[in-house]
Amino acid sequence: MRRSDERGIALLLTLLVLTLLVAMILEFDAEARREYRDAAAFRDNFKATVLARASVQAARGVLQQDFLKDKQTGQLFDALTDLWAFPITNYPIGDGLLNAKIEDERGKLNLNDLAVAGTPIQKKAKVDRFKRLFELVQINPDLVDAIVDWVDTDDQPEPSGAESLYYQTLRPSYRAANAPLQTFLELRLIKGMTPEILAKLSKLVAVYESAGDSMVNINTADPLVIQALHADITQGIAADIVQARPFKNNKVDDLDRVSSFVDIGKTIRQLYDIKSDLFLARMTVRMNEVTRNAVVVLQRDQNGTSSVKYYRVL
Repeated sequence: MRRSDERGIALLLTLLVLTLLVAMILEFDAEARREYRDAAAFRDNFKATVLARASVQAARGVLQQDFLKDKQTGQLFDALTDLWAFPITNYPIGDGLLNAKIEDERGKLNLNDLAVAGTPIQKKAKVDRFKRLFELVQINPDLVDAIVDWVDTDDQPEPSGAESLYYQTLRPSYRAANAPLQTFLELRLIKGMTPEILAKLSKLVAVYESAGDSMVNINTADPLVIQALHADITQGIAADIVQARPFKNNKVDDLDRVSSFVDIGKTIRQLYDIKSDLFLARMTVRMNEVTRNAVVVLQRDQNGTSSVKYYRVL
């Protein structure tokens, strides 16, 4: 009887030890799998970040190819029919896939035009252009006053604007830049701006150095941007211009065929062009389950070489 009890206890101890070993093995396996997944995620995250940087070269390559093609065919204009305007879809880059879309920054209104001093008439004309655009996209046009105050050099607030006195009441407090915008995202600091407003403006306004009234590429501009150029440009006239694109030759002579625009065009001839040299690429790199988004602004010179003006991984 005693021997039987000893065998039973030994069996129970054996089962207990076996259970503990199995539990330890399963825990070790689970931990190993977690560490493997974490290591794989770190690897893919690092690769995706590196490939996002490398994708800049892909965008530069597209602009270079487009330049060479235009040079061969003698096309001295930039339009939405150009090579750069077509999306890059699932392009293999390293171990990942690249999706990208290049936009013409010259097809947008330049916010830094508001930072350039001029006569009261010139200033009003620039402010009115932006207020028309804001109204067209259903944004409160009073916000333009806040942008003017942010980029001008004085501390006198516009009727609906805000200078440093306002920003110093915020927590954390800061001062108005009183200088041209450095990036589009700087708008987040300006009174009244929200992510929703920035999303509406992102395809219609740009931020780059300005000498006054930046010329808009009429071949690539959104119809709303075209309407904003002058109070007399209606939705119908903007549609006529878009329908007649691309304009390939002398911008004045070519646009004369848009009869509804002829008289208006003579008054704003200094505001539009048919060529571009500044482009924004929105890029997405996917590496297994990891995705990286990046934005780069490229300036293309007369030789077709593009330099990076701005780069940001999102």
